[in-house]
Amino acid sequence: MASKGAMSRNRIYHSRFAIARKGANEMTRPRVMKLMESAVSNPLVLVVAGAGYGKTRAVHSFLRNYDALTTWVQLSERDNIGLRFWENFIHTVSLYNDDVAARLEECGFPDTDEKFARFVTIPEDKISSSGRYVMVFDDFHLISDRSVLRFIEMSVNMLFPNFTTIIISRTEPDINAIGLLSKGYVVRISEDELRFTEKETDEYLGTLGINLSAQSSAAVYEDTGGWAFAVSLMGLSLQKDKGYESYSRSAMKLNIFKLIEHEVFLHMSERLRRFMIRVSLIDHLSSELIRILAHDDSLVEEMTGLNSFVRYDAYLDAYLIHHLFLAFLRQKRDSLTDDERRDTYVKAAQWCEMNDYKFDAITYYERAGNYNAIINIISNVSVAAPRDLAKFALGIYENSPREHLVEHAKFHTHHIRLLISLGRLDEALAEANDKVRCFADLPPNEYNNRVLCGAYRAICLIGWLALPSTDRCDFDVSMERSNHYYKLSPFTMNAVMNSCHVGPWASMVGTPRAGAMEEYINALERMVPYSVNAFNGSMYGLDDLARGELFFFRGDLKNAAKFAAIAYHKAIELGQYEVRNRAVFYMLRIRVAQGDMSGIRTALENLSAQLEIHEYYYRYPTYDIATSWYYSLLGVPRHTAAWLGENFAETSFDSLLADFAKLVKAKMLCALGRYHELLSFIGLGHAPNSVLFGRVEIKAMEAVALYQTDERKSAFAALEEAYETAYTNELVMPFIELGKEMRSLVSAASKSDDCKIPGKWLDLIGGKSAAYARKVAFVISEYRKENNLDEAVKLSRRETEVLSDLYQGFSRSEIAANRNLSINTVKSVLNMVYAKLGADNVADAIRLALEKNLI
Repeated sequence: MASKGAMSRNRIYHSRFAIARKGANEMTRPRVMKLMESAVSNPLVLVVAGAGYGKTRAVHSFLRNYDALTTWVQLSERDNIGLRFWENFIHTVSLYNDDVAARLEECGFPDTDEKFARFVTIPEDKISSSGRYVMVFDDFHLISDRSVLRFIEMSVNMLFPNFTTIIISRTEPDINAIGLLSKGYVVRISEDELRFTEKETDEYLGTLGINLSAQSSAAVYEDTGGWAFAVSLMGLSLQKDKGYESYSRSAMKLNIFKLIEHEVFLHMSERLRRFMIRVSLIDHLSSELIRILAHDDSLVEEMTGLNSFVRYDAYLDAYLIHHLFLAFLRQKRDSLTDDERRDTYVKAAQWCEMNDYKFDAITYYERAGNYNAIINIISNVSVAAPRDLAKFALGIYENSPREHLVEHAKFHTHHIRLLISLGRLDEALAEANDKVRCFADLPPNEYNNRVLCGAYRAICLIGWLALPSTDRCDFDVSMERSNHYYKLSPFTMNAVMNSCHVGPWASMVGTPRAGAMEEYINALERMVPYSVNAFNGSMYGLDDLARGELFFFRGDLKNAAKFAAIAYHKAIELGQYEVRNRAVFYMLRIRVAQGDMSGIRTALENLSAQLEIHEYYYRYPTYDIATSWYYSLLGVPRHTAAWLGENFAETSFDSLLADFAKLVKAKMLCALGRYHELLSFIGLGHAPNSVLFGRVEIKAMEAVALYQTDERKSAFAALEEAYETAYTNELVMPFIELGKEMRSLVSAASKSDDCKIPGKWLDLIGGKSAAYARKVAFVISEYRKENNLDEAVKLSRRETEVLSDLYQGFSRSEIAANRNLSINTVKSVLNMVYAKLGADNVADAIRLALEKNLI
């Protein structure tokens, strides 16, 4: 399907419940349009004024005729939930580009540095060097959530070329734009600029057929103060009473809501009054939903007659209502009956659910008291869901009347599942055991059987997750019981439930005890058939993955490849996306260790193939993680995911996936020789080490990092600890994969009295790590040949200037200031230099450039 971005550039793409301003605000004033034209050439425009000054109308009128691709994000108070804001943002973007919207959805709400770094690459890929782009955030004053404010703040400061952000707010935006202000990149439009002049007031009244005397005109301007909303109301009054000195002037001095009631509300039919009050209950004003609520096209037509306060926008296919009129209507909500409220909320919720506004659908269903619908939506929240989504769903459950929820068997298991998603395993286990105690002795029926099926599955899952600390491989018994109750009352499992979530390793064994690995795999082999039967294929292939993984860590690459392939094909058969991804990741590691370029290409293709599976929620991050390991090993950091390369903070991923990211982050730092960063990363407790494989991998990397930073005695101690943790289970691959750096370490250790590791083991690891290093060198050589990295290099004038400035000791920020460039442009230029030279960092680029006489 063609990208929607190919549409006309001066079209404005709004979020679904934008609130527009009408009446006098709609009048196009050349003075304001000229001001907007000057302002929009800057990266940031702040339009700050009180209610009714025509802020939105001024911006909208200008942008409709401005040659730019404009995205308009209408904010509301409910956007103070990060995920709800992100849902709103994505739907707005989807109006012009489905591909970008899909990638934003996969990225997730960028509430951490690494997720924001990942987010940045998405618009960078789509924003061309030609044409202009405008992003509008309207009603910004409604936002107080720090995560949402921080996202917008960081977005504003990105300084993409040809990109302008416009913030419309009643109060000063609570964001840090000091850097932009200091460079003169911010324009502020205030009430003084938006206020009607006396001449503009006369011109507007003239369009209504009202011609006042000079004295009356001056009085109108004095009383309205140029406030657009007041000017609009004045026009309504004067159309009825042409003499301003009489009724109109005294009416103008009444409370504004009283004026709306007298001039507008009391002139509406009774059915329109009630309908407008119902409309004020919701934020979505789609024409489709409005027609659903009205049941009568004549009522909709009557509503559009309120053209000073309500209008239809064809671009939005929605009705837009002035904020002050909306606030007035909301004061009348108590006049609605309970049935009217409930009917409005249910219909709005159904429309939201059909159009994929899940957060708003849940909110409206909650207001309507429709808990069955809430449970059905929340049932699609996976155990591996992002923590913020799980937290939102759990909050809905815990704030809802329990007597309504317990009528549904799904509620019991969903509540436990959300606790597991949030890492509250003790609470989840206590609740699951409580369900077993309460329901096991009750007469068997479909409700009781479904509760027990879910409860035992939760106990199994909790036992599996807790295995690193418990060393108990009896979790399969609970899955057997779960399957027993499923067979008594079979039911259809939601598709989202069938995907097994896996961390960096298929194994969850934490103890180095000999034989523990085999016990675990045997338990998996007993458990998986029950899980596959009762839960629509869940965990299919996990036992084969775990067996192949053990072979890999023991250095038996032939058998590792065999079982990884079995796991891969099983995962494809029954849609086990995480099992499939990890199986391919092991295949990639195996083929690198074998120096098999054909196998490497196949593995990379298989990783890319998962990007086409839109049902796989985490397809982008898992692809980033796996490929970043490969490209960092090749010494090509420009092809690694930027979000993994930045300062690492806890992600909002499922905790197992977060551990996968952390493991590869550590491997990247080690492969790229960033040893001090690696030691800091480990020291801060970021590196995952609860599982045995993780402890060995991390400790081996720590030993190499210590040795490379001249901490020899500490390096030998770390190596000895890694050896002692690994040898009972014959784990060698964590050492071998460290290549020539491990070869240097074990060589030095074999000659040192400080190291107590048997010489035979050191010799074995030394030989195998050296052989691995040769395979990696071959892969790097082939990669460089395939990508023409050894051909003659030509740098552009700007690339030469930036690299020369760096050579002379200037910082990136100094180069940006001296050459009138943005810091992002400097970074982009440097990335291009790295790509051309095959460099890893600035020092490497300067060295290569000097060798090639480029600077």
